[in-house]
Amino acid sequence: MGTAGKTGPIHRTSRNRGTPLGWCRGYRGGARAEETTMVSDNGLVRSVERVTALLELMSAHKEPLRLSEIAQELGIPKSTAHGLLNTLVVRDFVARTDDQGYRLSMRLFSLVSTALGFDDMRDVARPAMRELSASTRGTCSLAVLDGHDVLYIEKVEDRSSLVQVVTQVGTRVSAHVTALGKALVGAMPAAERERWIDEHAFGKVTDSTVAGPEEFRAQLAEQDRLGYALNDQELHSAVTAWAAPVRDHTGGAVAALSLAHLGEPPSSTRKHELGLVVRRAAESVSAALISTPAGASPGRR
Repeated sequence: MGTAGKTGPIHRTSRNRGTPLGWCRGYRGGARAEETTMVSDNGLVRSVERVTALLELMSAHKEPLRLSEIAQELGIPKSTAHGLLNTLVVRDFVARTDDQGYRLSMRLFSLVSTALGFDDMRDVARPAMRELSASTRGTCSLAVLDGHDVLYIEKVEDRSSLVQVVTQVGTRVSAHVTALGKALVGAMPAAERERWIDEHAFGKVTDSTVAGPEEFRAQLAEQDRLGYALNDQELHSAVTAWAAPVRDHTGGAVAALSLAHLGEPPSSTRKHELGLVVRRAAESVSAALISTPAGASPGRR
């Protein structure tokens, strides 16, 4: 999550897959010319490599990118970049902006949400999120753990508040700097949790960000005692957040629910009160999720 007007340094960046993006002409034969295949030496399809590199590049930038920037970053001709972008625009994976830039649309997230069942989870969680946001005048978010990041899949904010905590659905943030991530990692089985901690890169974002594995373990032990996770200005200096896991019928955590407060940090007593409120909200979502058949929204069971 982030605050309005700020660009966080913790969003996942694009990765160089280590494979050159040049073209290789394939075989043409038979009575009619077959479509040329563009295959690299390692058997990967070059055009698909380019598209995935393009999507990862765009996902790493909050602002729209221009054609020249994309071509330069990917090391490909502008004509090739233009063709890729045009195709993605037609297929609604990329949108053009008024200033001749390009940005990702929500179509990719929509496909992933449907495939992984996020739509059902969001429908089930939304009533509790609205109630939590309205009663606390805070921003309520729902997220899942994807590797070492949390992926935000839903948010509800109190429109009456003059200042908002801005959380973009589809945003990825390193898990250790969020209450959501702490709640999800803390809910893992012990062996899996220890593996995750050992493999995680703990980076500082603010002066309050958890310093490393030992402090993180101590935070998890405390949240296990309290029943909720606390993020005390570890992602942004003006934001305090609480989170608790959402569980399915197996008892495993499938998501986490959070509340974010922007402004002067609450008192210790108020922090605990809000943590308990968030825990109860997450428990109510868990109960609703367990009682709702897959593919059915709560109102149509």
